[in-house]
Amino acid sequence: MKDELLSDTSVDFLYTTPEGLESAVVGLYTLNRQLYEDRSLNGAYPLILQAKSDLAVGVTGEVSLYSRLLWGFSLGDFGTASGINKYWVHYYKIVDRSNAIIQAAENLDGIDEDRKNQILSEAKCMRANSFFTLYRLFNNIFVNTTPTNPDNAFDKPQDKTPKEEIFTLLKSDLDFAIANLDYTTPEFGRFTQGTARHIRAKVAMWEEDWAEAAAQTDAIIESGNHSLVPTTKEVFAGDLNHSETLFTSNFERETIGGGGEHILNWNIVSESHAADGVVHSVENGGAGVGFLSLNDYVINLLNEDPNDDRKDNTYYIFEYLYNDELSLPAGKNIGDPLDLYVNHPTDQNQFMLYYRRQNPGVIKFLDENAEPTDRAHYKNIMVYRLAETYLIGAEAHMMLGEDVKALEYLNEVRNRANAESKITIDLQTILDERARELAFEGQRWFTLKRTGKLFEFLIDHMNNDNLNESYPEGNPKDILREYMQNWPIPQEQIGLLGPNYPQNDGYN
Repeated sequence: MKDELLSDTSVDFLYTTPEGLESAVVGLYTLNRQLYEDRSLNGAYPLILQAKSDLAVGVTGEVSLYSRLLWGFSLGDFGTASGINKYWVHYYKIVDRSNAIIQAAENLDGIDEDRKNQILSEAKCMRANSFFTLYRLFNNIFVNTTPTNPDNAFDKPQDKTPKEEIFTLLKSDLDFAIANLDYTTPEFGRFTQGTARHIRAKVAMWEEDWAEAAAQTDAIIESGNHSLVPTTKEVFAGDLNHSETLFTSNFERETIGGGGEHILNWNIVSESHAADGVVHSVENGGAGVGFLSLNDYVINLLNEDPNDDRKDNTYYIFEYLYNDELSLPAGKNIGDPLDLYVNHPTDQNQFMLYYRRQNPGVIKFLDENAEPTDRAHYKNIMVYRLAETYLIGAEAHMMLGEDVKALEYLNEVRNRANAESKITIDLQTILDERARELAFEGQRWFTLKRTGKLFEFLIDHMNNDNLNESYPEGNPKDILREYMQNWPIPQEQIGLLGPNYPQNDGYN
């Protein structure tokens, strides 16, 4: 029997025609989205970076095991073999697909130059973003720009790639994309010049090239193509297709190619509906289980300015309101804030109920159109946005001694949230503002690692003291070591690398 191809799409079509290569680029975005869609271990994987940051408190459930350092901190634990391994495999898969598209486009004859450069720019931007993520997570990574083929499929990298070589490729890929991408795109969710410049600025910050970072952020802000939306309420509303957005991962319910649902919101909003007098509602953050939440450190930062509205059901939800007459406790009224539980410093029976049902949560991933009882959402995920561009620019200009410009950028973000302007600036001020503005968007861990503050801030702030003392495996602050700023290369991957490939220090 002879196999017959019934589809117009084949490997030959994908890599030998302009239309095929454009389809392959679309496939990169689909592949990139898969990390958010992965609901393994109750949706823990896409929240590992948030769980391991200094802004989160791990309450219960699988994702909390990463906060508690029971998972993802050694070669022998299940969290490394599962979630940490997922990140290595996910981003190297994107790199390999990007390599195939880049090589095919560069070798394709008879294609319009602009069309070719668009394909190359998106693929190079995706490759740079993936390698950049891998480097920041794992440090000891290898760079390969040749796609996997029958001749090299069993080749084993023998050593890590030097940092200088990694960053040379990142800058080359991103500079090409900046030169060839427009600021606007007819298809929302694709890389643009603004995206490429934003990532390029982040790369420059890792090299302490403050002038380059400042130039890139200034270019985005002054281009006229992006601006902060007027209110914090608008930032995460709807499909995120607005002037502040630089890059999203897109979903659409009941649509071919719309992706599978994600359960990020469910993990990070409290289970308020389990309290008397409260039922599921969008106003109370939708369905939540409260496995991971905001810790006291970031809550206190947000409460410093009473007018800061980021906590007023825009980014975060600080109060869950009584909304069920049938089960309303005596003395309570509809619309009053839920206040049945106390975050007691030592009584575990009390503080666990508080964390699960009443602790402030994050609603940046809430699908307002989902049924309030539905944990599965199709909300677009904000990956990069202009508020972070402003804060990168503020830090870069400050490091250049340009405090006036740095404060201008910082206060653009603060004033949009109705917070008072700052009149002095230093690194702590910027890190505090990044915490308020960008918490749970997946950037915090990288920022603290880049600035050399990760270990210090985790020791000072990770989780909350009462929960840290209650974990049966011990206080994670006693487990934490400085070498853990690099994730362990999972044993499964070490077995596929050369015999002398270096594991990150501390994990041997």
